[in-house]
Amino acid sequence: MNRIRLDEDWTLCQTKGNETSGRIFKLKHIPCQVHDALIQEGIIENPNLKGFNYDRWIGKSDWRYEKIFSLEDISGSWNLVLEGLDTYADIYFNGVRVARNESAYMPCRIEGLTGVQKGENRLCLEFKAPEQVLKEIELPEKYGEYVPDFCKARVFRSGFHDFSGPHPDLVRIGIYGHIWLEQVKTNGFRDITATVQMDPDLSWGKIISEISYWDDSQEKETLHYIIKDPAGRVVLEGEENASHILEICLEEPMLWWPRSHGSQNLYELEIRLMAGDDLLDISRKKIGFRRVERKGQFDFYINGMAVKLWGANLTQVDTMSGCYHKKRMEQLLSLAEMANCNTLRIWGESEVLPDEFYEECDRRGILLWHDFYLGYNMYNEEEHMLELYREEAVWLVNRLKHHPSILMWCGGNEVLLSRDFQYPGAYCYGEKIFKKIYPEICENLDPDRYYHINCPSGGEWANDPREGDSHGYTHQWYVPGVKYPVFFSENARFSAPQLKTMRRMMEENELWPSDYTGQNTRKNRLPWPRSWEEHSCGEQGIKVGPVEHYYDADDAETLIHNLGASYSEYIKYDVERIRRGETDGSLLGNRRTKGHFLWKLNNCCNLISYGVIDYFNEPQMAYYALKRAYSPLQISFQIDDRISVWMVNDTAEQINGSVNIALFSLGKNKKSAELNRRFVIKPDESKMITYLDEFGQFRKENILLAYVHDEAGKVLTENIDYVDIERHLDFPCDTGIHAHVEENMLVLSSEKFARCVELLGNEDGDEFGWLFEDNYFDLVPGVEKRIQIMGMHSKGKIRIKPYYDEKYTEIDF
Repeated sequence: MNRIRLDEDWTLCQTKGNETSGRIFKLKHIPCQVHDALIQEGIIENPNLKGFNYDRWIGKSDWRYEKIFSLEDISGSWNLVLEGLDTYADIYFNGVRVARNESAYMPCRIEGLTGVQKGENRLCLEFKAPEQVLKEIELPEKYGEYVPDFCKARVFRSGFHDFSGPHPDLVRIGIYGHIWLEQVKTNGFRDITATVQMDPDLSWGKIISEISYWDDSQEKETLHYIIKDPAGRVVLEGEENASHILEICLEEPMLWWPRSHGSQNLYELEIRLMAGDDLLDISRKKIGFRRVERKGQFDFYINGMAVKLWGANLTQVDTMSGCYHKKRMEQLLSLAEMANCNTLRIWGESEVLPDEFYEECDRRGILLWHDFYLGYNMYNEEEHMLELYREEAVWLVNRLKHHPSILMWCGGNEVLLSRDFQYPGAYCYGEKIFKKIYPEICENLDPDRYYHINCPSGGEWANDPREGDSHGYTHQWYVPGVKYPVFFSENARFSAPQLKTMRRMMEENELWPSDYTGQNTRKNRLPWPRSWEEHSCGEQGIKVGPVEHYYDADDAETLIHNLGASYSEYIKYDVERIRRGETDGSLLGNRRTKGHFLWKLNNCCNLISYGVIDYFNEPQMAYYALKRAYSPLQISFQIDDRISVWMVNDTAEQINGSVNIALFSLGKNKKSAELNRRFVIKPDESKMITYLDEFGQFRKENILLAYVHDEAGKVLTENIDYVDIERHLDFPCDTGIHAHVEENMLVLSSEKFARCVELLGNEDGDEFGWLFEDNYFDLVPGVEKRIQIMGMHSKGKIRIKPYYDEKYTEIDF
């Protein structure tokens, strides 16, 4: 089969009826949606930079994409594949309508394309304004007010509200995937999938390939297969008569592990269709051999080893466009790794990701909880739509099931929860999709993977933390059992990005209006100025962390700090608690909670929102709190009627060593008490190391310190904690920072306890693109801290400032 790419040299214009309306834009290449093109031409500004969409006319207009191309050899049969269209498009080939696209969530594939001409050919895509199409869809009366317009059909729902993007919405339109022609002259693979299995004792791996052909008469054709190990060496090859099922067994393959537990051994599977010595077609896939078992609710074992899932919800990189942002996505994946995430959730209200994303997750060892594409609200269950859901799911599962990173499937986001919140007791329209269609497809096509009905679900009500999974709505609801849920698939608070990002978002007079006092009163319940509310995703002030624990803000920088610090505090104590598990005075924690996903990893618009990484891929204060909380080997303090010290081991190895625990007096600037304990901790174990009763009573200005050392004395992990809230403590304001750089390592020490040390970089005025291995950390006198300098910059100045210090230290890099 010959694949002819059609990605270059398109034109784009707005249309009214059948007529061109306005300027014709030349596109060098697609994928390119209308917003992408207009931004490139300087016609509009990116609405996500400030969080306001002033150009809603784009999504309310019709648009035409057109390409003219030449063909010399027109023999054989032809197919046209349009990888990603958003959304309603009539497709014309040489003036004849050949298809209409109705789903943004799967390719539009036209097999047996007619009218292919020698010489010039014309492909035209007529996109219709989606809001108008949705308004014209009439549903039966039974749906009433239950199903909003954007849930009537298969559009990208993120554009129809301001939860993930700018105010009031951002309805996109256009081509977000590649387009190509397939010229079929001989037989070849129409489709080829791979299911990878491991036997229970991990000694044999099996690959089952299901193959369909353009021509089903393969009597004289053979399949030649080659398997290469991670080093590229051929470890198995063979030949069989062509058939629809090819089974290959490999003895003792190297195993693929999630990044928290081992190496990511990836093999290459190559299958060739041969007619004698002639190569007709070839397929290559990267695969990994691993065995996943679920022994209880979300109690996953991979290759026989218990794996708790610590991660975050991954949303769109940028809601301005559905086109894949490879560089920005890979930056996010690197930040997820640095934050000790072993799992990401592909959110059901997100967008379609290309094969290279999943290949990258395979390579990095990042597990994926993968939602099908349903989101908050109920859905159209009419037969035509059910068939679309079915086609989408078949395409998605067949495309992705060979990836070892895919841990499980889930039937979408918060559909049942939305019913419980908005229409308790009502039938949930959409149940047929995620309770019948999706599970049947998974059972037929991918039976070895767990399918979860909806996120959240499993208990007495959808968000019941005692069974199934749960979302952290504790800012609004009292929820029994939420301290130790079975699984937190979302847990969220709100904070503002750094001041440099806020300055890109709003004007200086919005940052701290002259009449704003910083007080939180009955009449002004917002935790920020009203000007900030316009830049948040909808009345989210109630979702901040415990800001009352911090000194009142009297400027924008202090308020940003308080929001970040309170979010960090929330993350620290929630994650530490659920990782320890229920203790009840026992020496071993009952690890009821099998995993925790922060909502969310990244902001996909420049808003005040949930993400711990901002729109420009800058990690925030709460990001580093998450990184510390997810440390694979964790030590933490349980501060209750007694203080106990706990360790949790989420690595693959038993660890032996010692723990040094101390009280540090802020007033005396030295340790006031100290003890040491030996420990041995097994994988997947939560274990109490000691009580701190021998410290007796002590003033609350004392800070808790814990350092874990291995047998060689190397520090493996640490924790610094407090027995009082921050506004009750008097931190030094002249800490005496000492700093120097050794190659790409920043080396720090202090003369006094330095609270929340912030590192900022600047190269000729560019404050963005700096990355530090750690940031917003506490620094204890006598302890040298070494921090890797990462990111885009190879030179510049680094500013070091403990939060309460009146001056900062600046050094050259």
